[in-house]
Amino acid sequence: MNIYVLLKQIPVISDIKIDHKTFTIDRSNTANMANPSDLNALEAALTLKGVSGGTVTVLTMGNESCEAQLLEAAAVGADRFIRISDEAFAGADTLVTAKILAAAIRHLGDADAVFCGQFSLDSATGQIGGKLASLLNFGLLHSACQIDMTDDGLSIRKKSGSVYEVWQSPLPVVCSFEEGCNKLRPVTLKGKRAAKQAVIQVLTNNELNLSDEDLVSPSKVEAIFPIQPKETGFRIQGKDEAESARNLADILFGKILA
Repeated sequence: MNIYVLLKQIPVISDIKIDHKTFTIDRSNTANMANPSDLNALEAALTLKGVSGGTVTVLTMGNESCEAQLLEAAAVGADRFIRISDEAFAGADTLVTAKILAAAIRHLGDADAVFCGQFSLDSATGQIGGKLASLLNFGLLHSACQIDMTDDGLSIRKKSGSVYEVWQSPLPVVCSFEEGCNKLRPVTLKGKRAAKQAVIQVLTNNELNLSDEDLVSPSKVEAIFPIQPKETGFRIQGKDEAESARNLADILFGKILA
């Protein structure tokens, strides 16, 4: 089985600052990390590779700093490493991002499945999996917490309230994974050596041939504002403890009788 895994670089959450002029994350002075649920998607792909053979190809979008996440994937056993980067892709919304990823997967070819995290912690839209499945005309499984192979495809378990649902899809399929749904394998000395020898292929729009119309983002952020916390209580006033107690009793009886 040939599985593609989408691995996004995100800022360390505690470092995130918003540029209120552009309504985007200011990435100039932030440390970076791999999106956690994408790592769970990678682990699922590596596990299936161990069962059925095949290859695991990891894709990321961004500048050279994103190669650190690709090398992390190399250290745990992934096979191919693709960084997608072009000035024409800057500012892409989720639809344009999905178009870019779909074009890259078509260009590389032979995808039986595409795995990704349920959502990224920096934007939390959760839209890429569904849009990518639609653009590629693949089946869609989402929010998997467990995955198994079937005779003609994949089967997942997903949480639904207090129970689990079982969903199946034939190949090819896009599948998203919950954060923490599996245990990530440790990096070994052999893996570290493999990462040093990893070859990263860079794809630009010269290879993907997306038109100017394809790269127009139809959505944009109009404003960003903090959530106003709800008041959770108030102080009972009184000149002494006895008066405070009477005031509290008046409030409680008033609520009971209202």
